[in-house]
Amino acid sequence: MSEPPRLLLVSYFYPPTRDTGAQRPAAMAKWLARIGWDVTVLTTGAFGGGAATEPGVRVLRARDLQTVRARLSGHSRVDSLFDSDSYSGRPHPLSKLVVPEPLALAWAPFARRAALAAHRDRPFDVVLTTSPPESAHTIGHALHRRGVRWVADVRDAWTFEPLRPAFPTGVQRRLDERLERYRLSAADRIVCVSEPAAADLRARGIGDPVVIANAWDPDGEPGPAAGAAADGLLAPDRTSLLYTGRFGSYGRDPGALVEAAATLAGSSPELAGRLELAIAGPLQPHERELFERRDLAPVKVSLLGSLPRETSLALQRRANALLLLAQPARSQLVNFKLFEYLAAGVPILALAAGTEAGRIAADAGVSPIVAADDPEGIATALAELLHGGLEGPDPDAAARYGYPAAAEAMAAALTGGEASGSSGSAEQNFPRSW
Repeated sequence: MSEPPRLLLVSYFYPPTRDTGAQRPAAMAKWLARIGWDVTVLTTGAFGGGAATEPGVRVLRARDLQTVRARLSGHSRVDSLFDSDSYSGRPHPLSKLVVPEPLALAWAPFARRAALAAHRDRPFDVVLTTSPPESAHTIGHALHRRGVRWVADVRDAWTFEPLRPAFPTGVQRRLDERLERYRLSAADRIVCVSEPAAADLRARGIGDPVVIANAWDPDGEPGPAAGAAADGLLAPDRTSLLYTGRFGSYGRDPGALVEAAATLAGSSPELAGRLELAIAGPLQPHERELFERRDLAPVKVSLLGSLPRETSLALQRRANALLLLAQPARSQLVNFKLFEYLAAGVPILALAAGTEAGRIAADAGVSPIVAADDPEGIATALAELLHGGLEGPDPDAAARYGYPAAAEAMAAALTGGEASGSSGSAEQNFPRSW
């Protein structure tokens, strides 16, 4: 039998970090290995060490100058800087200077060197680079020049509706745009998480991306210990609306939601007294002030702080409804938590009209889909929730948006087959040479 195809997956975010950016790369590595790929993951050492636990996956950790930043703050790892119930959301000062982002200097040169050394030792058949950070694609470009097929996975678009702050000078902005075109156009295939991001690249003539959405990993189902930890966190005498994770980025502003809850409290205090708005995640100071507004009473606001991921997943299954928030200012936004919510199987209050998250939620049977910047519409949806008018997603939605299907679609993209459909489903098409 021929050897399995050898894949180098380049991702800055990878376990043990708990950042949501690590979940897609980790799940893809695991499920690709399970369908027959020999997977090597190249990531940073700034989040700590540890080998992969999945058979068929090995992990290389390149040097990262971010580790120096952590040590200067008295920490051993970068992500421990953010293990808090509050955070500022301020970008690093170098983000105003280095194009496309600071990791182009702090990590990418070391990762490129490690990738080339690994390729010399045992050549790779395909390299898959995933961004952000955008500098990860420099590693794919370097291997592509050595004859390796290259697929660029774009989780957040580079210059379209960017999360990164705008560069202060026109020269930097033009350089950023040229780097995007230069890097992504060189890839053999581009994969996007959302259709709006893919449509933008097509419209600008930067490849013809396929869309493979984020998904739910069925191995992530919370266990009994997580269920026990979640017990008692929600008020049993109220209808609980739960949000898990951070708000804190462009496109997830809870301001209109708070206005709607205050409107409901003022116009229908008896109805509002049945609602618990629970937030399980860290808050920026101004977000905390929003949820501590006195005019929200008699709505019960429970700020639960940062919880272990398994506890959050178990809590999702205990809530009466789950809150999805995506502003139309970021049409490409597909909250990773949407796929967790679909797996939980409970009703979803989707404040996501005009976004890719809203489109996927509607496809999964979620209703109503309300604009996240419409306080009046949100107040109506809250009343509908309290009257028991929300239904859970389609029972098969979690499987449609699961990582086994997404990995099959990615395998087709990696091998030059046809990978189509935002559900991540596609037929596997391995060339005979594998």
